[in-house]
Amino acid sequence: MSIEGEPSADEARIPAREAAGDADGALEWHDVRYAVGRRGTTRRREILRGTSGIAHPGRLHGILGPSGSGKTTLLNILAGRVRERRGAELNGDVMHDGELLHASTSSREGEKRGGIIRGVQSVLKRLPLVGDALFSRRSSKRAQKPRVPVSYVEQDPKFFSNLTVRETLTLDSKLHGGDERDVDDVLRRLGLTACADTLVGGDTGGVAVRGVSGGERRRLAIACETLGLRIGKRNVDVRTSREGDDDRPLPGSSSSEVVPLPLPKSLSSSGGVVLADEPTTGLDAHQADKIVAKLKETAVEEHAVVVAVLHQPRSRSFERLDDLTLLTSGGKVAYCGPVKDALAYFANVGHVCPHHHNPAEFLIDLVAVDSDGSPEEEAADAERVAALVDAWESSFCLASEKKRKNTSRDEITSVTNAETRLNVCHTSSARRSRVGAARQFVLLVGRAWRQTRREAWVNAVRLVASAGLAAAFGGCNRDMGNGASSVKRRAAVLMQACINTSMLAVCRSLNGFPRERATVSREMHRSVGGYGAGPYFFSKLLVETPVDAVFPVVFGFVLNRMAGLNRNGRNWLLTTLALQTAAASTLGLSVGALSPSSEMALAIGPCVMVLSIMLGDETGAFAEIPASLTGVSHLSLIKWAFRGCLSSEFEGLKFDPLADAKRARAKGGAEKRTRGASGACPPTGEHVLSEMGLPTAGGARIAAKAQAKLVAANALLTYLVLKIKGA
Repeated sequence: MSIEGEPSADEARIPAREAAGDADGALEWHDVRYAVGRRGTTRRREILRGTSGIAHPGRLHGILGPSGSGKTTLLNILAGRVRERRGAELNGDVMHDGELLHASTSSREGEKRGGIIRGVQSVLKRLPLVGDALFSRRSSKRAQKPRVPVSYVEQDPKFFSNLTVRETLTLDSKLHGGDERDVDDVLRRLGLTACADTLVGGDTGGVAVRGVSGGERRRLAIACETLGLRIGKRNVDVRTSREGDDDRPLPGSSSSEVVPLPLPKSLSSSGGVVLADEPTTGLDAHQADKIVAKLKETAVEEHAVVVAVLHQPRSRSFERLDDLTLLTSGGKVAYCGPVKDALAYFANVGHVCPHHHNPAEFLIDLVAVDSDGSPEEEAADAERVAALVDAWESSFCLASEKKRKNTSRDEITSVTNAETRLNVCHTSSARRSRVGAARQFVLLVGRAWRQTRREAWVNAVRLVASAGLAAAFGGCNRDMGNGASSVKRRAAVLMQACINTSMLAVCRSLNGFPRERATVSREMHRSVGGYGAGPYFFSKLLVETPVDAVFPVVFGFVLNRMAGLNRNGRNWLLTTLALQTAAASTLGLSVGALSPSSEMALAIGPCVMVLSIMLGDETGAFAEIPASLTGVSHLSLIKWAFRGCLSSEFEGLKFDPLADAKRARAKGGAEKRTRGASGACPPTGEHVLSEMGLPTAGGARIAAKAQAKLVAANALLTYLVLKIKGA
């Protein structure tokens, strides 16, 4: 920025801006304020207080500051991860290349004023078919997704534990429309070639798996989130070469006036935005420096805006930064500009960095307030920090930021035919580069199968446990016979079988599914290269449901043989138990989707199952269901499983009134008092079913249909929750 005349003393100490050409594709944030807690209460806390800054493409921008200065909060706001909610206020604009990157403050305030009606519209708009039919025209007039890819590298990235590094990147590459060459390239660039065929590791599947190191995991996270930048850039270059000769007349012009259709500026001037939240935390100094070096390489090679929150960087890592935003305790800016000018700026305002001292540590100590010291020391720190903030705010840099902000808003409000053309070009390009739902489903089925196949030893343990439990049940009820006493014993065994298979399936879903949510949520929320809730959820069901059905089948087969149950109804018994497992698994998925954490899911799930057990015995064999709860009992998983098992067991079964007496004499014991001794032994199983109020024929088929409906209902509920909440 050039200024006529001699600069003043105050202006001379302000670091110079970069060349104007670098402003194209820059990420800017203006007067960002964020507070939690209600106004006028002691719980209210202002995290960010008017933060402004700019990050340029091709340069690594670091955000430094003491703990509690709002570094991660600012990064989340830049990523669009923070939304206004009850008890929290968010103000300010985030802009890329002079255009709003996310919804502006005015639009959020409008949504808040809409109340319940706008909330209902927000939910309906996310539903398939309904949202498209009701809001397609209206939503097209509003701000859409960011016109530039925004990638977010989490502080503790989660991946599917049983996939290798190469397989993880291959899936991401194909979701972006890339191929194996892109995977090999990113493996080489980020130094992951040596561990390419190593399992990532973690506990995503519910079982801890050893895998790559912490530094390799962080580099894998960077690779996954930046893989789409190179693929998207290559696709843009291809489209540019193909569409360079595609000349179309401007709207409103004559057919003889031909103007070439340009590529959107946001796509051509920047390789995207990469935001990294403390990528070096928890790593040793060497590994941390390698992460910073890879982030800088990404910024340069992809011409991307890379912003990273760094926690206590070593001096070498600090020197790798191109630009710096220094936040103070209290969420204000003390400096925003080139790193090479930072120490000179603070020296000009009276704070000189000692020789042989880490500049990053010096700057963080300079803007920190020690609340653990004496009141005098805390007051002195607060006064020093306030003076630094005032010195920065009084500079012409903040004035230029406000001027740019006002200019950008004025430009946005005036929509021209040329801007309309750019939106059309971008929309068509994004549509062509997006991987369809069918392709997403196929890719995710492959991932789910590899994840399940590599848990073979876990499934082997489950198989042995199922057979062992069945043997225990069968051993305790061996050779029940077909006398009158066997009626209640058969019913008890079948009820225990239903409860056992249900609890095992629910606990597995509650333990495994919430652990995947962090990974799935990150992948679903990508602006480019993500996937929908439908492809993910239904691919998971397609792979895991048949595998889960094996265990109840083994359990039922062993139990049927050892306990002497009705062999003619064995097929329906196994079908009922398999459907019961599917219903319980989908119930666990719905509870896990609705719960905010795995701990909460594990607390709620068993309670739901206990209620299902309480409402599961409609026969009165063990408990009576109040008449007022009869309608609710239709939602019980145990009810329909128990009904199906009873029907499969008693249909076609014959009873012998003298069987109990014969067994007693054979064992040399006294004859037991039974219904058979008094002549009350039912002649057939149909009589037992009739006394229980159950159908005497086809009851298992009716119960199976009800179980299938419960599976579909739970699956639909889980899908809708994932669709609305985004995992």
